[in-house]
Amino acid sequence: VSGLEALKQEKAGLKDDVSALEASVAVQYEDGFRYAMEQVKLIFPDLDEKRLGEADALNQIVDGKLVPFTL
Repeated sequence: VSGLEALKQEKAGLKDDVSALEASVAVQYEDGFRYAMEQVKLIFPDLDEKRLGEADALNQIVDGKLVPFTL
């Protein structure tokens, strides 16, 4: 295996590692959000479940309204 081929293989492996780490971070973020929502439900049991269900980890607040997050 040439030096160039070895570098290509290493690069491919590193790309796979990055993809796996990105997926892991996304799962952890979503799990953390769900955990926080469960705490809110416990602390504020009288909140409207339907309204609370509108909350999403990928929403943002714009002009006092929840909207999908955009870059």
